[in-house]
Amino acid sequence: MHRGNAILLAATCAGAVVAMLGAAAAVRPPGPAAAQPPASPSLSTSVATTATSAPAPPLPDEAALAALVPGRLSVLVHDRETGQDVVSHRPDAVYPSASLVKLLIALEALRRGEPDGDVVGMLSRSDDAVANRLWTKLGGPSLVTRWAARAGLTATRPPADPLHWGSTLVTAADVARIYAYLLDEAPEGTRQVVLDALGNATHRGADGFDQFFGIPAAVPGGWAVKQGWSCCDPGRNLHTSGLVGARYVVVVLTAQPAATGWAVATQRVTAVVKALSDPLGWS
Repeated sequence: MHRGNAILLAATCAGAVVAMLGAAAAVRPPGPAAAQPPASPSLSTSVATTATSAPAPPLPDEAALAALVPGRLSVLVHDRETGQDVVSHRPDAVYPSASLVKLLIALEALRRGEPDGDVVGMLSRSDDAVANRLWTKLGGPSLVTRWAARAGLTATRPPADPLHWGSTLVTAADVARIYAYLLDEAPEGTRQVVLDALGNATHRGADGFDQFFGIPAAVPGGWAVKQGWSCCDPGRNLHTSGLVGARYVVVVLTAQPAATGWAVATQRVTAVVKALSDPLGWS
């Protein structure tokens, strides 16, 4: 994708993605009023208004992005319309996946005929209990290896501890490739189930964690996301990933100091996405 391997625009599924994101936004459960993003026109309307009313501000450079997050940060924004990476900051740096590996668990579960409802709960509520069961049943580390080969993931590796799926290693570039596989190659039924789940991410995860940071906090609507959070591996790993409209694949991975509180850590991830929102017409 980067380095000449850009994700190709799939014209045949773009309209379907727009429809699914729109339907998901209509039924997405609201969180507490104070935590909700302000009401806004649709993403397509916002983009058109920005383009005609005033020039968009420039995208932040790598130094400006890095200054937003103490510790390690990787950012990749891929424009499926042009086939280009419009933002690429350390896309090949390796991080523990936390719950982002649930995307691979979901793909394998649907391929093997597991109930759609289990996959939806695991993704939308980031349900660890479902992930634990499916991880064990579907092969654990070998699941990661199979999907790395199938989806062309060059740096994704199984966890050293086969029972700890959250320690699967990923890069921003590989997470973006997972979304490319989902949109361009996955069976239609698989695509529908996963996108519906990601578009209806609940405000609180199954463990009570506030999932509305990063993309959901910075983009008014029209998104489908999978979030990730984990502690002490060795620091706080906090990730936001997904689709903004049918056009952009967005991945932000962070490894922040262990002493950082969750509230501050999530605010930093949100600040990164907000820095991209005006230049790319998401706000």
